[in-house]
Amino acid sequence: MGMYADVAGWLRLNDECLTRALEIIKADADGVGHYAASWCPQAKGGGYSRYLFYGCTVRESEVEEFRAQVARIAAEAWSADGDIKEYPEGLFRVQYETEGISVEVWHVAAGNLRVEKGA
Repeated sequence: MGMYADVAGWLRLNDECLTRALEIIKADADGVGHYAASWCPQAKGGGYSRYLFYGCTVRESEVEEFRAQVARIAAEAWSADGDIKEYPEGLFRVQYETEGISVEVWHVAAGNLRVEKGA
């Protein structure tokens, strides 16, 4: 039996970015489609921003592929208003079962995903 990691996070997007993000998830270029049902888009509501939430326990061996999917969303799910591009922004926390790895925090901003390793 493999080890697992708890992954939970959110992305703030506008309507156009959300549509693109959901297309990326559905296309499953990173091979993690079996976790797709754990993405939960915010129901339409007031305001400009929409939120896309994620929460799932995944195999540690698949965290890298899932991170690649989040990075793909960060880089490709943008919208433009004239010369200004808007990218998803968000935060994910990954808690590993394996001793010594512990916690990662993924910061999503400006088209990038940055990994911060913690204790």
